Amino acid sequence: MTNHVTLAVQADSSMSSFKSLALVVTFLLSRLPLVHASASAEAPASIADDRLVFHGGVSGLFDSEKPPAIALEYRWSASKAGLQPWLGAGWATDGAIFAGGGLLHTWRVASRWELVTGFGPVYYDRHEGLDLGSQLEFYSFAEAGWEISPGRRLLLRFAHISNASMSEINPGTELLTLGFSLRLP
Repeated sequence: MTNHVTLAVQADSSMSSFKSLALVVTFLLSRLPLVHASASAEAPASIADDRLVFHGGVSGLFDSEKPPAIALEYRWSASKAGLQPWLGAGWATDGAIFAGGGLLHTWRVASRWELVTGFGPVYYDRHEGLDLGSQLEFYSFAEAGWEISPGRRLLLRFAHISNASMSEINPGTELLTLGFSLRLP
């Protein structure tokens, strides 16, 4: 019995360490725009317009249950220092919902490719979903986008939601989604 408990604790500790690492990397990526923005006064042309973004994929990427999730997001055109405000909402099939907004930054890395990082507070209501410990959570993400035609992009996003240990319960969860971005007139 003791061996099983030890293995379970070690497995839980390894997953917790991985989640912590994923949170730190995602958070650091979301902070990079502040450093990069001061080095370049010119924003990429890809963010000069308002955009509507649809996402679909899986939540609980590293959890035992992986309910499908969808999200809708609005991105305003670039503001000072290349930072863009965003506002979004998502729903998972286990009933969990989140809604919030924040700032993001886009880097054009090749003629048709871009990388995006973002961060912001969100409201989270679990319903039957994972208990993240609080209704105030923080959403951070890293995203790669490929321009399939002018004004249209395919996106692959890795996101993390957690309460930054502001609650006693803080398992956090990750999402992996495929998205579509449409430039608005």
